[in-house]
Amino acid sequence: MGFLFFPVIWPVRVVANWVSSNYIGLTFFVVLLVLSVIVLWKRVVIIIPAGFTGVIYRPMLGGVDMNQILGEGVNFVFPLNTVTEYDARVQMKQIQMEVLTKDQLRSEIKVSFQFQVNKFALPLLHKFVGPDYLTKVILPEVTGKTRVMFAELTSQEAFTKQLERVVNEIAIMSDQVILEKLGPPGLDYVRLVRITAVQLESMEFPEEIQAAIRSKIAESQAAEAYVFKVQAARLEAERKEVEAGGIKKYQDIVNAGLTDNYLKIRGIEATLKLAESNNSKVVIFGSSPNGLPIVLSGDSTSPTTPQASASAAGGPPPGARPPGGPPNGGPPPGARPPGGSPNGGPPPGVRPPNGGPPNAGPPNAGPPNAGPPNAGPPNAGPPGGGSATGGPPNSGNGQAPAAAPAQK
Repeated sequence: MGFLFFPVIWPVRVVANWVSSNYIGLTFFVVLLVLSVIVLWKRVVIIIPAGFTGVIYRPMLGGVDMNQILGEGVNFVFPLNTVTEYDARVQMKQIQMEVLTKDQLRSEIKVSFQFQVNKFALPLLHKFVGPDYLTKVILPEVTGKTRVMFAELTSQEAFTKQLERVVNEIAIMSDQVILEKLGPPGLDYVRLVRITAVQLESMEFPEEIQAAIRSKIAESQAAEAYVFKVQAARLEAERKEVEAGGIKKYQDIVNAGLTDNYLKIRGIEATLKLAESNNSKVVIFGSSPNGLPIVLSGDSTSPTTPQASASAAGGPPPGARPPGGPPNGGPPPGARPPGGSPNGGPPPGVRPPNGGPPNAGPPNAGPPNAGPPNAGPPNAGPPGGGSATGGPPNSGNGQAPAAAPAQK
């Protein structure tokens, strides 16, 4: 059995003997190797982030490696080599500067531009420009071209009318100059960096200029507002003219059919509608002889009769005797009518002067109350006029009419 396992056991014994005899040296070597790995790990294992690329510099093999570019991910390099990372994505830079326009107006502007490096030409960029290519080449060119473009235009043109053309010209001219000046020796038109876009983010005039501009804009807007007001007034006048023509035409058509009977019917309808209301009532009299009186009681919703209207207006009720007079304005009993004796003859038993028999005439020959009861409408006379029987005027204020004097 020992003969069979001798080829395996013998190398193991040799290695064990060698380790036991060189234990100290072997331990020192392992410790040194572990320390080297810990210290040189970052220089040996290079992790390139997303969107970045790496350029290798070999100090012992001719400098910048023009053939190899490290991509994204984990890369192993010799510890003595140096790797420089470049951002290959689109980047943006913002600068704030002062420009002078053609009309000698100084303005503060804020310009932002986008740029991107050519990752396939990164070894050339790293060798002839370096990682600070932004401050060495791009910023001076963009700043200079911006000032040149604004100096060729007035402030109104540069910031309003031709703003888009200005920013496009800045981007094109800056990119062209970089292409021409940044090329490596012996290589023409090799694009190392490209400017993709330029934007004008903000601009500020001096304070006094801004105040003047705001005042001008406010006055201009006020003037335009007056124009619209004048137009609105003109249109309103035209509308009123058309409306007046329509009303006139309507009145011409309606006036042909307006009669007294039609107006009376409409007045009666209005009176009925007012009478049906539960609100407080008023008394309304027409201003003409044919006017329609509307008499509405406070506790009734139906119009009263014309006689009730007269009573409400202050006259005596129908058939009532006023103070000192007969009913309905007739002369008092026993009063001599004009041109005759009382009651139409002498008193009973008295011989008339012409020798006739006493009391020749029938007693009380004259009809009592010569006027029929309620002969005329109440207040038939003019305002404050006389009574219906031709007696003295009745003022309509509730006082009794004066009796006619008896003739002797």
